[in-house]
Amino acid sequence: MSKKIENNFPEFDYSSVDEHQVSQEVIKNFEDQKRKRDNYKKYGPLFILISGVVFLTLMFSLESKITFLFLWVASVLYCAALMIRAEYRYHQYAKMLGFIKDEEDEIPEEEE
Repeated sequence: MSKKIENNFPEFDYSSVDEHQVSQEVIKNFEDQKRKRDNYKKYGPLFILISGVVFLTLMFSLESKITFLFLWVASVLYCAALMIRAEYRYHQYAKMLGFIKDEEDEIPEEEE
């Protein structure tokens, strides 16, 4: 007794899709992600170092040590998450465009 799930979305007409326009959008998104990735790789570690100096200086000079320690850890984790997300999205677009091959598809042949 399997229940049929009702789909409230209209069916998409794939014949109306312009392949050239889609590929141009993917290439544009790839270039945007590449620019973001390069900026994050350049300024991300610098931000982590500067935020460490600032928050640790505030932590040791003021009485609310736990607050500044928490803010420092949160800023480092947030910056690292942004860098990981940018790298992942760049990798997905590069794989979509064929710049990177899937590692799963390349199964090494066993030597006999």
